Amino acid sequence: MNCLVRIPTLALLLLAALSFVEVRAENAAGPDEVVRVATDELLGLITEHRSRYRSDPEPFFRAVDESMSQFVDYPGIARAVMAAHWGEASESQRERFIRTFRHGLVRSYARAMVEFDHREIEVLPLREDHVRGDRAIVRMRVTAANGRTYPLHYSMAKLDGEDWKVRNVTVNGVNLGQAYRSQFASAMRSGGGMDQVIENWSTAPPDDLEKATDA
Repeated sequence: MNCLVRIPTLALLLLAALSFVEVRAENAAGPDEVVRVATDELLGLITEHRSRYRSDPEPFFRAVDESMSQFVDYPGIARAVMAAHWGEASESQRERFIRTFRHGLVRSYARAMVEFDHREIEVLPLREDHVRGDRAIVRMRVTAANGRTYPLHYSMAKLDGEDWKVRNVTVNGVNLGQAYRSQFASAMRSGGGMDQVIENWSTAPPDDLEKATDA
């Protein structure tokens, strides 16, 4: 895979997955404020590691991983991606898929984010009809250096009274969770069994997402 071709897509997804760096939803902070403050923190993290990334990327990967772990519901996302196959999987297979999904997501998107040249990142005002109890949708608009804009929608949830966490992302109208779910189902239909699908799992952007962002 030519990573340079896919950098814009990967970087956009990283923004979506990592817009929650070192920020807690304290004092009843709304999900949009969490995103707004955390995005600034993320950009600072990238700036901090950019100069050393080429020679030693591991510290950046670890920092990104630590940040994502606070605000991304990996078990929930993995279960949604596996869908009906979650019930067929053993506990060991479930845990391996969660680890594989997390590892690949962090490294693929962190690597791309270092290369992404953005002009502006704007968290849009939270719409009243986008908050329903412990669920919310936060909208963001990313403008690339070439002037192209990308709408991002984050599906967020408060789980068991915890802080807001990411449950899904939509980029340019493409539902990432659904795309990965289709990818997993297709891999299972192709044969080889659960262990092989987990072993060969790829976090490269699904084809329909590539078309939506690279057209």
